[in-house]
Amino acid sequence: MITGIVLAFVSALLLGLYALPSKYAKNYAWENTWGGFFFFANIIIPLITTLLLVDHLPEIYSHVPTWIFFAMFGMSFCWGIGNMMWGFSISSIGMSLAFSIFLGVITSIDTIMPLILVPEGQESVIGTDVGNIMLTGIFIIVFGIALNGYAGILRDKGKNLVGVEKNSKVMKQGILLCVFGAICAAGFNLSYHVGSSIGKIGEIAQVQYGNEPWIARLAVLAPIFMGGALSTMLFFGYQLTTKKTWKNYTGKGTLIGLGLILVMAIFHDSALLIYGLAAYHLGELGTSVGFAILETGAILVANVNGILTKEWKGASKKSLVTLVISLSILILGVFIVAKGNYINIEKDKTSEVSLLIKE
Repeated sequence: MITGIVLAFVSALLLGLYALPSKYAKNYAWENTWGGFFFFANIIIPLITTLLLVDHLPEIYSHVPTWIFFAMFGMSFCWGIGNMMWGFSISSIGMSLAFSIFLGVITSIDTIMPLILVPEGQESVIGTDVGNIMLTGIFIIVFGIALNGYAGILRDKGKNLVGVEKNSKVMKQGILLCVFGAICAAGFNLSYHVGSSIGKIGEIAQVQYGNEPWIARLAVLAPIFMGGALSTMLFFGYQLTTKKTWKNYTGKGTLIGLGLILVMAIFHDSALLIYGLAAYHLGELGTSVGFAILETGAILVANVNGILTKEWKGASKKSLVTLVISLSILILGVFIVAKGNYINIEKDKTSEVSLLIKE
């Protein structure tokens, strides 16, 4: 379990840092940076690594029911759409509020649903002591995320970055867009849960075909990336064409810009791969526990990164105090979720020992 928690935090570190190079990609419009990022992150890197490293990939997939792939593809297609909707909502409600709503909704869905969607023959922990502990930790994390977003709003108000009061209709539309975007973006972890826990893709790749655990997770991630690639490439292809910004890829600073985008994609994909390993080491509740740690850790890293890059310079005392309290609440929530997972693992060990004694 300790290995899983450490891997989840390493994944969170990479996820919290992956967007940092985008600040230094000069001469690129928004669609150039993020269109290039999704091209590398969802197509080039996953295809090359999966085809080169995973042994017997066609045979692995032949053991998996077709509906698993359709479900994974559909959920990951929604994941890509959700990210785009979130990006649009930022202009209406601001980064802090959008970030808070987006992560709060995703964390709620992606940590609770895996507790409900269990493989055949396995009982859900919902309604049990373990489930109650897990849900308590999850709700504390969601509250911490909301408070973290409020700290960001206070910071922006104190620094006069909020600007003119937004029209209430625009705000409502932005909030709705952000919520629906978050619901769609929750498709990533749900897709991973379906492929790994229900479809057993990673287990088949590892046990039946001898792939190392980290390589076996690539077989799970590949279909997810393909679904996300379709929705994001359609969107950014349209943006680059209508805004006539394709030419920016051949202008001044292209090599440096592409290099920074590639670093972003490597960090992002490495984070998701390590998250898969973390979920594997965290046991049957791994996709719930691992995701809670991943999102919380990423928020912690992003806030530290914001402090180091002077985003909080000149912020009010109230916003800083709220920030510290929110981060403390997030850490508390993670400890509670991890405690629930530990109890569940120990319970399973006790059950196995009892069965052996009876035999």
